[in-house]
Amino acid sequence: MAMGEILLFTGGARSGKSSMAEALIKEAAQAAAARRASEAAASGRVLYIATAAVCDEEMAQRVKKHRAQRPADWETLEQFWNFDSLEQLPAFRQADAVLLDCMGFMLNNIMYYSDIDWETLPQQDIQRVEARMLAELQALISAARQGGKTLALVTNEVGMGLVPAERANRYYRDILGRANRMAAEAADRVCFMVSGIPLWVKK
Repeated sequence: MAMGEILLFTGGARSGKSSMAEALIKEAAQAAAARRASEAAASGRVLYIATAAVCDEEMAQRVKKHRAQRPADWETLEQFWNFDSLEQLPAFRQADAVLLDCMGFMLNNIMYYSDIDWETLPQQDIQRVEARMLAELQALISAARQGGKTLALVTNEVGMGLVPAERANRYYRDILGRANRMAAEAADRVCFMVSGIPLWVKK
């Protein structure tokens, strides 16, 4: 079995990262289906990992809009951690390609559900949360590699603006920035989106 390709899509808000990732993961799934020569799955099987949690009406509408934009035959998994058990899920095993959108929400939920007071926490707690984030990413990447699946990761580029005033937001920026670096190092290709224009910074 061929090793899976890892793609990373980064950029600012509304830069077109998700749309670009969805288009390329669809192509990857179609190519896998063609190699498999299966007419029953000619469009390819895609597993979409949604990391956002619906916490208010605005987020509910955003999730609804994203769902409507995706192909109806894509399988959706709402999950942001415990990726070390992905290989046990039929939806993952059957998928030709996997798309995680996005690493920013993934980290946000890991921070929230870690039950930590971010204004008073000791350094070891910060390190524990960061270690969990990196371990989850590594588990997902390893599962895709070993399963021969194309994996697209969508993330937000952070650290290009002002330093956040709140302590928790500074930790968020730093942890996500380092997670982005790890993902970029592991990725075969990295796309930086600027106002809807893809710039392939690693290919």
